[in-house]
Amino acid sequence: MQTAMNKNRIIVYAICIFFFLLAGFFQLIDSKLPEFFHVLCALLAHSILITLVVIWLFSLIQRMVRKDLRFFFISVAILILFFLTVRMIKYDLTESIDTLNRYMWYSYYVPQMIIPPTLLLATLSIENEKDKSINKTWYLIYIPALILLLLIYTNDLHQLVFKLNFERGKLTYRHQIVFYLALAWEIIITIISLINMIFKCRVSACKKKAWIPISTFLICATLSTLFFIINISSFKIPELLCFTCVMTIESSIRIGLIPSNNNYQKYFYHSKYSAFITDEAFNIKYKSKEAISINKELLQIASKSPIMLNENIRLLAEKIHGGYVFRCEDVSSINKINDKLEETNERILEENDLIEAENEIKEQKSKLDEQIKIYTKIDKYTSNELKYLDELLSSININNSEDYKKKMQFACVLVAYIKRRSNIIMLEFKNSYIDGEELVLSIRESLDYLYLMGIECSLDFNINGEISVKSVGYIYDFFEKCVIRFYDLPVAILVHVFESNQCIHIVIESDVKLTNDQDFDKRLVKSFPSCVIKNNDGVTYYSLVIPYEGV
Repeated sequence: MQTAMNKNRIIVYAICIFFFLLAGFFQLIDSKLPEFFHVLCALLAHSILITLVVIWLFSLIQRMVRKDLRFFFISVAILILFFLTVRMIKYDLTESIDTLNRYMWYSYYVPQMIIPPTLLLATLSIENEKDKSINKTWYLIYIPALILLLLIYTNDLHQLVFKLNFERGKLTYRHQIVFYLALAWEIIITIISLINMIFKCRVSACKKKAWIPISTFLICATLSTLFFIINISSFKIPELLCFTCVMTIESSIRIGLIPSNNNYQKYFYHSKYSAFITDEAFNIKYKSKEAISINKELLQIASKSPIMLNENIRLLAEKIHGGYVFRCEDVSSINKINDKLEETNERILEENDLIEAENEIKEQKSKLDEQIKIYTKIDKYTSNELKYLDELLSSININNSEDYKKKMQFACVLVAYIKRRSNIIMLEFKNSYIDGEELVLSIRESLDYLYLMGIECSLDFNINGEISVKSVGYIYDFFEKCVIRFYDLPVAILVHVFESNQCIHIVIESDVKLTNDQDFDKRLVKSFPSCVIKNNDGVTYYSLVIPYEGV
């Protein structure tokens, strides 16, 4: 297969060289023929050369995979076509001394000045990643080329490029300083491009063949120089320069210095995959050395959907232009992984059952722990009242209706506190702040039961919004302790709850006269450090101030 490809390539090159030489032959004989045949041969020669370049241009489009490299080398091919077109206009369609002929001559230098920097930019792009542009600063290399072109096109004004002389209807010229600058520019940039292309190549095997494009360039440049010195009419400088450029680029592409689509068949054959390419009739045209033999019937089935050749080999197909590409995929490793996954899934399912059971236990334990915390806290704040309630009920004399009534009424006060305080504690576990209405309801329920004991009660509440739950409990605890203070005393009670200066105030006033029970007051102040007890004109005031944000 590879040998056949090489033979085809050699034949193509031989045909191209034949037509190139044929064009040279036509140019060699055209000056010796009559006017008609002279023009015919010249046009045939130029048509052949232009056609060869166009064919080469389309081959570049097909072979250049990367967009950036394709752009640069297509630009070179277009400039070469421009060169040959200008050469045809100059020699066949204009007079040798007219202005158009002279500017066609100047136009030779457009491709000569532009192609070298274009080649340099192309070689700079070789090492870049696919479709990644080179640094825009490199495009400044066109500025010297444009300056030289400007000087060339304005040569009639200053004659710094060519010293023109019109004598006896014939144009002669001498090269001036700018011409040698342009020539030096062209040669230096071309050599730099060639060297850079070699160094940018990442494939060492291709670098070892770098002598091929170097030798091609030197041979073509030498032949061009000889043809110019000897003045062989078969080829002029434009054709020779174009030939040198094309052969140098083409040789670089063939050995791999310039990335292209070359040798894909070779790479396909030596690939590690079991694959092959067929035509529409499922006849194998290309295959890798690892490919296995498969009959057409299986190929037809696989072209519609993947099939299993055995438990570990799967045959896949994809439609391409002119046929199909088939690939054998080894799925043994996937099968092993799937087996392990099944085992793992079974273990995971078992573990999930255990985890679910464990989570249920944890959830139950969490609920139980929370309940214990609530019960513990309720017990902490109500144990004394419960003890007091037990003692109170135990001390009731059922034979004394008055004693029974009074103690049962006060028992209701204690029960109301225990109920309301327990509710506040449970709210504390759900929210940090509650509406002040909860404090109002708690105090009012206790006052209602005090009222049943014959104590005149009144509540003045002036707080809007939410209050810290801990503050609600703290204020209600203070209120309850003060209520016990008034148990055996026929008093009137007025409760004030209000906010002032970012604080919550509770003031309990009663017309009870203070007794000698100083221990109670000490215990009250110890439990509520900010508590203040005052007696003024027979009225006792119990006041407490706490920050609004909470205790």
